[in-house]
Amino acid sequence: MNNKERIYRRKSKTPNIVSSRTVMSNQNNESLDKRIRALIFDLDGVLTQTQQLHKSTWKEMFDAFFQEHHPKQRPMNDEDYVVYVDGKPRYEGVKSFLKSRGIELPYGTPQDPPDKLTICGLGNHKNVLLQKNIQRDGVETYEPAIKKLKEWRKRGLKTAIVSSSKNCRTIIEKVNIASLFDVRIDGEVSAERGLKGKPDPDIFLEAARDLNIPPENSVVFEDAISGVQAGQKSHFGLVVGVNRFDNGEALLANGADIIIDSFKDLRLFENQVIEEYFNLPRPLVFGQNSTIWKKLEEREPLFFLDYDGTLTPIVSRPEDAVISEEMRDTLRQVADAFTVAIITGRDTQDVKDFIQLDNLIYAGSHGYSISGPGGLFKEHEKGEEIISELDKIEKELEKEFSGKTEGVQVERKRYAIAVHYRNARESDVSIVYDTVKRMLEKYDGFKQGEGKKVVEVKPDIDWHKGKAVLWILDALGLDNRDRYLPIFIGDDITDEDAFRTLKDDGLGILVGTHGQETDAHYSLKNVFQVKEFFEEIMKKQKQKER
Repeated sequence: MNNKERIYRRKSKTPNIVSSRTVMSNQNNESLDKRIRALIFDLDGVLTQTQQLHKSTWKEMFDAFFQEHHPKQRPMNDEDYVVYVDGKPRYEGVKSFLKSRGIELPYGTPQDPPDKLTICGLGNHKNVLLQKNIQRDGVETYEPAIKKLKEWRKRGLKTAIVSSSKNCRTIIEKVNIASLFDVRIDGEVSAERGLKGKPDPDIFLEAARDLNIPPENSVVFEDAISGVQAGQKSHFGLVVGVNRFDNGEALLANGADIIIDSFKDLRLFENQVIEEYFNLPRPLVFGQNSTIWKKLEEREPLFFLDYDGTLTPIVSRPEDAVISEEMRDTLRQVADAFTVAIITGRDTQDVKDFIQLDNLIYAGSHGYSISGPGGLFKEHEKGEEIISELDKIEKELEKEFSGKTEGVQVERKRYAIAVHYRNARESDVSIVYDTVKRMLEKYDGFKQGEGKKVVEVKPDIDWHKGKAVLWILDALGLDNRDRYLPIFIGDDITDEDAFRTLKDDGLGILVGTHGQETDAHYSLKNVFQVKEFFEEIMKKQKQKER
């Protein structure tokens, strides 16, 4: 990758500019050109420099409205624009912002004149002002983006322009880029076809349908929070957040897979970071030909979940892996309807404190310690002996790494010790492995485990996440495979034991990639898709109950 190229990604992938992991080969051996078949671009802030014009026009309209009708209201600011207006259809933007200020107006109709005190009237007033400002100031494009768009079209990729604005056609014709798109889905088309605006996925899915390309073979470019939310909900292969206004972290938090500062040095092909998103090792849960939904109709699902990288993104420090309120609420709903167990390398109490839900089963330390509703409980019979030995190993490891390595973190768990090197220098990684190896030679009864940027010291006992799944199924009397379908969802190498255990009569779903072969049956792209998967499950469950 060009050293000038800056691609940022969520910590659930590689935290630096470029991935250092080997990319797994695609099962179908397709070229990346075939896997990426379409590109879908937002307009304002991605291809044209009209976002600032839109923002100043919204402020001009609302400030005048406040001055005349609500003089005590503070003027609109940049944060208001980003949170309540940016990327949304015009009338939705008016409604959202007024609601944030506690102001109610009748909705009106799209035919309302611009001086009428309705939501549509204010929206139409904004449009009159925008047309005036466009004629006065003109429109500039982001030339590096236009250059790349032309380059990618020469490679045979289909392209679409997607915008909430009803001025989209006027703008792309004015700057002479209308011919660069096979499909246009904008405010005018949305009104004609009855499509919902961002953050609803309607307009992105409509663009993919018109292009006749599956979303999983397409890339979305967006600069707005509502836009990356819509792109992620549409299950596109890659959602690129364009960081024009220093909002990259917010774009990542709301659905962007990667962030770019400019199109100038972006290589869409022969780029390891991007290839990973189109090299997921198993059929996609949300893919065009997915068979998982039929399987879920045949048997009642039982869910077994890893925590880090599955329910919450991987972070630099393990103690910062806080589950979002949205994911917690989704998980609570699923656990109210189905059996749900968390099986993690973390300590049981640690993951309980993070999730804070009582209707789940918690299996910590890869299943060495299990507890759940109704008195469900299991602790390894040699627990005290194991803990005593780990206390000694922990002290020695801390002494070994203290002052000698930078960024290495020793995390003590009840039945294991994790040595994290995610933040370590590349030159110190071999020191981590050599030190753990020496320690295992010194202490009998322990073995090495590996995960994403972590090496573990754990008991050398024939027990793992897969056996924990089987124990829970047996303890709860849920081992009837004709009736129940156990599903394990995880992202790490340690989850392969569970995938292997359920290979013949259950389902394994791998989140992202971990760089090795997998026994999972399906793939989910990221934590956002895990949440979408559960939401789809609950939607189908409610339909079933009607």
